[in-house]
Amino acid sequence: MTAAGAILYFIRNALHVRVIDKVFVYILNVWGSMILQGGICLKLAVVTVSNAVLEDMITACDEINKEWPESLCLKLFLAGRSDAVRDYEDIENSLSEADIIILDLMGASREFQTFIIRVCSKVSGDIIAIGGENNNIRDMARLGSFTLKDMGAKSMNLGGIKGFDYMTKIMDTAERLGSAISPVKLRDMRNYICIRKYWRCASKSDMQNLLYLLLRDYGNMKYIPTPGKPASAIEETGICRLKDKKYYGSIEEYADENGFDENKPTVVMLYYGHDYPNRTSKCVEQLAERIAVFANVIPIAFTTISGSGIGILKAILNSSPKYKADIIINFMSFRLGAGPMGGDADAAVEALKEFNVPVMHPFFMSKREIGQWRDSPQGVTPSEFLISIMLPELDGCIETIPVGAMVKKEREQKYNVEISELSLIPERADKIVKRVKKWLALRSKPNKDKKIALICYNYPPGEDNLFGGAFLDTFKSLENLLEILYKEGYSLKRLTAEQLMENFTAGRIANWGKWMDIQTSNMIKYKKAKYQNFLSGKKWEKDMIKQWGKVPGNVMTEGENFLIPGLIDGNVFIGLQPSRGIHENIEKVYHDKNLLPHHQYIAFYKWIKEEFKADIIVHVGTHGTLEFLKGKECGMSGDCFPDMLVFDMPHAYLYYAGNPAEAMIAKRRSHAVMVSYQPPAFMESGLYGELSRLEDMINEYHEAKRSDPDRCLDIMENIKKAAKSAKINIYDLQLLERELYRMKRSLVPRGLHVFGKPYTNKEALDYMKFVLRYDHGKIKSLRRLAAEAKGLDYDILLDKNDTALLSKLDGLASKIAEEFINSDRFSPAHGINDELKKD
Repeated sequence: MTAAGAILYFIRNALHVRVIDKVFVYILNVWGSMILQGGICLKLAVVTVSNAVLEDMITACDEINKEWPESLCLKLFLAGRSDAVRDYEDIENSLSEADIIILDLMGASREFQTFIIRVCSKVSGDIIAIGGENNNIRDMARLGSFTLKDMGAKSMNLGGIKGFDYMTKIMDTAERLGSAISPVKLRDMRNYICIRKYWRCASKSDMQNLLYLLLRDYGNMKYIPTPGKPASAIEETGICRLKDKKYYGSIEEYADENGFDENKPTVVMLYYGHDYPNRTSKCVEQLAERIAVFANVIPIAFTTISGSGIGILKAILNSSPKYKADIIINFMSFRLGAGPMGGDADAAVEALKEFNVPVMHPFFMSKREIGQWRDSPQGVTPSEFLISIMLPELDGCIETIPVGAMVKKEREQKYNVEISELSLIPERADKIVKRVKKWLALRSKPNKDKKIALICYNYPPGEDNLFGGAFLDTFKSLENLLEILYKEGYSLKRLTAEQLMENFTAGRIANWGKWMDIQTSNMIKYKKAKYQNFLSGKKWEKDMIKQWGKVPGNVMTEGENFLIPGLIDGNVFIGLQPSRGIHENIEKVYHDKNLLPHHQYIAFYKWIKEEFKADIIVHVGTHGTLEFLKGKECGMSGDCFPDMLVFDMPHAYLYYAGNPAEAMIAKRRSHAVMVSYQPPAFMESGLYGELSRLEDMINEYHEAKRSDPDRCLDIMENIKKAAKSAKINIYDLQLLERELYRMKRSLVPRGLHVFGKPYTNKEALDYMKFVLRYDHGKIKSLRRLAAEAKGLDYDILLDKNDTALLSKLDGLASKIAEEFINSDRFSPAHGINDELKKD
């Protein structure tokens, strides 16, 4: 505040004060402060990644300067902007002139952080480092007489929660014992912690209190009000009403005050109770209002996802028998229970297992504007993929759908900063609300009334490829699946594998092959008019007609009708996923990313949704084509065909456990809940034919070396000829032995897996042997343990490729596994220990 500003302020306000002596006392106090600070306002420069902080700080600063004119000179910069480089000169000048600098660079680019370090290394003002993992920035942090460097910030990570807890303990101890730490340094240390807490909550009142603290203690303006406590000092994790941030002590208390209906299902929403770095609660509130139409919503706010939050969450959700969670919706980034500063993710997973309900994870894109996301073929950025999709998946989360992104507001001219706010993406918000409703219906509807669509494959189209699936006997698996559904009370007949074959083979039900004669009388018919209405107005309608012709096209149609390949068994539809159309239209390229699914492909899924009215769709086996249709790589929009064609129906996918990479594509692009099926029983391939004879020759060679060395040259020549005949271009005997040994031990499937059928004891034993034949990190293989028991160096055996001794160790390892299975423990029985001790 300038001297002139102070005079005008006090003349204006004195007219409203009845007690004149109080006015003069007030003037003298303020004027004294003005003299001490030389009549110059406090210059504060803030560089942050948080739009919410900027918005609230502007509001707080304007109110302060209105009440106490020119007390605070504020410069603001948004570090997360991709074009922040254009502000480099302005940033450097502002930081150089500032009395206090607040740096919040969590997630800022490395280039930008390097620039800030260079500038701050030359400034004289105080530097408050809030976020980010750059040790160089934390080393420069200081406030008054306190520095983070003095406290060992680099080694103890005082930028994080644990570090600040450590500092708090030091202060408390110093105050109790009256240590050598000066009162001023203790004050500055406590202020540093307090500023960080204000920042983490980032509400308007927190920003106002933060500025009050700086103005009073470092601007020497004692007439400024005393700052209040940070909001984080009040609550940690708890039931918190979204509209007014009111906390409740129990579910019953919240239910009574907010009109819960005992006949409705219950949805629990987990969200950030603070506004840093993004104000997500507004979007969560809007979604909660829509879900509250058909469900009771319990909002639970977290100030941190690590620490005691999981224990509190368990206590809350286990406290009410009346309002048990039916679905949990987690809007928070990272894993539940573990954030970037660590935590206990395993405890969170155990809690989720205990709750035993679906956990959905719609998320907000805080680094991307809605238009950028809509136009992006990738969908989400790598960092968003990591914290909002991949890490939550480790907790078992499903439905990782982006529901919000940034929208630019008008540029704040006074502070010359452009602020964005998090807003819902209307179409995505509709999607998640509808899918929540369908998941709830699936939980509550009686099994006898549920309708299930089981979708199998016929690729390439034609009778010879019916019911394909990697390592899966699909006909027999369907028989088992139908039997399970029948026993669980679903309405259906129990079709056997033979009956299914009879219904689908001999041209009865299949996708068209090139020379196939289809009996269309066995097909379900779907009128084109209903599909035509769906297609009309879509932005890809013209491309669709250009690629596949006018509706209904020429793939799986009859006259004006689409043909739906499948049969209805009670409340269960068993159908064949449509072909991609490339076999019926050879000129089309299968991997063309611009190739849209043909008319009948879309009509098939629309029929399941609108005509059959499925409560859930289940794709059977690895894998179909739905998840590879045109659309974003991840973070799908309503224009992405995998997202579009599942509509609002819950989606389950029976997928081979040995192919997790493509399983994740199906999970993320078609919102599938993955149900893994195990591989079939495996066996060692052994050697046969030419390879077996080649092995015999090598054994003959080793025998000749001992008993008849003169024959070795002839035998070696025969070995080389046999290897060449077997297409093995290896002429070194040791390498050839190693290759044959590898081939002999290679695993091949013994038949196909049947879903719902476990391994026999013999198959389980073989599987265990195969798993334990290899080292797994620090867990040693059985063969290594056997070698060590015989005093052998296992690594040297591998390097020397002593196949004879390695084969003996294989035999010992097999016996150890068999004895363990037969007796549930390993003992000296059967002379195994004696064998281990033999040289």
